[in-house]
Amino acid sequence: AGTARNIGDGGGNKFNALLIYNAVTITDDVNLEGIQNVLINNNADFTSSTAFNAGVIQIQNATYTIDANNGNLNIPAGNIQFAHADAQLILQNSSGNDRTITLGANIDPDNDDEGIVILNSVTAGKKLTIAGGKTFGGAHKLQTIVFKGAGDCGTAGTTFNTKNIVLDITGQLELGATTANVVLFKDAVQLTQTGNIG
Repeated sequence: AGTARNIGDGGGNKFNALLIYNAVTITDDVNLEGIQNVLINNNADFTSSTAFNAGVIQIQNATYTIDANNGNLNIPAGNIQFAHADAQLILQNSSGNDRTITLGANIDPDNDDEGIVILNSVTAGKKLTIAGGKTFGGAHKLQTIVFKGAGDCGTAGTTFNTKNIVLDITGQLELGATTANVVLFKDAVQLTQTGNIG
């Protein structure tokens, strides 16, 4: 960690695009405000704890992971676009501490049944909290929301507009309001419902 490195911020015009291919992991802090478009191309796997502030982040048939492993995060979220039905956005906590990811806007696909969001609390006994009171799937439903991992997940105050919610989590889960079908993958899911279902 330390001072964030700027990509495309030379005091003038912004870079038009940063293209992501294959597996790319950014381990240090970066600032992508100087980039208009980040395009995560088909079959790519892009992971970072800070690379989420470009003008537009477009996910093709690919995976984009934002990991709160180094601390709590404030994500603009309104700049994330699902460009394929199976585009995956993973919000996760892989650290040995509780972490909060605060969303600045709804995460909303352009069309119904596009995009898969995975909320992954990796470490047993630790918690991933999604804050900000926003909606996953606003005007258009997401294809699926997956709760995953050995840790706990808190989403009270968050609304889920999605076709399906998959509970593949062994920790405790606080679930906000949803109209989705809820599918249990684990026998020992501890679910606390904090909003309406249906």
